[in-house]
Amino acid sequence: MIDKPKSGDALLINRKKRTQLAAMPEVSDLIGERLRSFYDDVAKQPVPDRFLELLNQLQDAGPPAKKS
Repeated sequence: MIDKPKSGDALLINRKKRTQLAAMPEVSDLIGERLRSFYDDVAKQPVPDRFLELLNQLQDAGPPAKKS
């Protein structure tokens, strides 16, 4: 009978695979390129109007009062 792997075992195996893959320069380079591309796409998106309104409200409210 084959024992079912425990969830901790799967995490350990995945961690080992990730460590091995990260040690490969071409994989690390590809991950870096994809992350930069994703970040650039997100950075190009406009800030939602509701978020800008909230920031303006915070700025208009001034600094918070100090607790004594």
